[in-house]
Amino acid sequence: MIPQPKNIWLNLPVSNVRKSREFYKAIGFRPHPMHEGNEELGSFLIGEHDFVLMLFGEDTFKTFTDNEIADTHKGTEVLINVDAASPEEVDAFADRVRAAGGKIYAQPGESQGWMYAFGFCDPDGHRWSVLHMDMSKMPENN
Repeated sequence: MIPQPKNIWLNLPVSNVRKSREFYKAIGFRPHPMHEGNEELGSFLIGEHDFVLMLFGEDTFKTFTDNEIADTHKGTEVLINVDAASPEEVDAFADRVRAAGGKIYAQPGESQGWMYAFGFCDPDGHRWSVLHMDMSKMPENN
C-alpha cells in the first residue's frame, strides 16, 4: 500500500502580510494558534477539518518556489473552493467579503441548476469560490 499524506495545506504569496491577515480574519477564517504571534506570515484554519492556509510575503514565497509570482491580475493560477451548508451561508459569506473589501467577481446565484455560489478575489487577486451543492438536484451524469 502506498502511504498517503497526513495533511495538505495551501501556501499563498501576498504583497502585504498584515493586510491579508486582516482580510482573512474579517471574512471568518480562524487564525491558526501555532502562528498567531508571527508577524512574518499569516496562518488560518478553514472548515471543519482545519484545512491550513499559509500566507507568506512574496519575497519569502519566492525562496520556496525558486520561481516568479504569478500576476493574478492577468490570469488565474488557481481557483480555491469553499463548501457552504446552504445558499444563505453563501450569501452571508459574500456579505463578509464585501465588508472586508474583497472584490466579488461573480455575484451569488444559481449555477447549473444544482449549485449556488459566488466568487471573490482576496487583496492579492487570488480567486476563491464559495458554493453550496444541492446533491438532490445534481445531474446523474456528473
